Amino acid sequence: MGNEPRQYYDELWSRSKMVEPSVWAMWDTISTYMVGKNHFLEIGAGNRPRIPIARSYFVDLSIKAMEALRERDGRCAVGSAEALPFPSEWFDLICAFEIVEHVPNDRAVLSETSRVLKEGERFIFSVPLHMQYWSRHDELAGHRRRYDPTALESLLRHYELVIERYNVTISPRNPLYRNITAYLATRCWRLGVALEGGLALPVYTWLDRRRGIKWEDSSFAQGTRRANNVIIVCRKEKK
Repeated sequence: MGNEPRQYYDELWSRSKMVEPSVWAMWDTISTYMVGKNHFLEIGAGNRPRIPIARSYFVDLSIKAMEALRERDGRCAVGSAEALPFPSEWFDLICAFEIVEHVPNDRAVLSETSRVLKEGERFIFSVPLHMQYWSRHDELAGHRRRYDPTALESLLRHYELVIERYNVTISPRNPLYRNITAYLATRCWRLGVALEGGLALPVYTWLDRRRGIKWEDSSFAQGTRRANNVIIVCRKEKK
């Protein structure tokens, strides 16, 4: 991601309110994986974390994001997902939403995630799918790739991450709408911050909770054949 998107997110995190993890539809799922566990990590959460804030671990490139989470007793580190500053097999749950597609070396991210995740535990993340859906929006948003489902499943297995279930997510396919929102984020970022925090975020969180999460456990490649985005729950295989 270039300087403009990073500037946008720093401004967004410093000017918008913290969104409580329990607001998101994902909370019900995440809660089930936390029972009896102690170490949780979210990569690139900004001020919209999906895991409990207090005593959980967070890694983000944005200093502003880390400052806000640290005020809520989050254990924060400014850094990259490509080199996580944690010991091996430390975490019981790792989350990364709308992150992996932005990182230059996604293999390093998956390798590091697998390294610090305990055997048998979960990695929950989201990515955009299918390069035929690539648009100017992807470029403006700082995406480096979209994923072919079959290739993604194979890549995850290479790092001992097995897909347990997934949720196909809804994302606007109107190119005009998507390009305008991305343009605001990268070129008119002050206006973008105002619209995101004051209008888009409240609407999005309401829709997210109302829609809920419908998990699928059928063939990943088949079930995501026409999907624009997907949330995936992976389990780290035991050696």
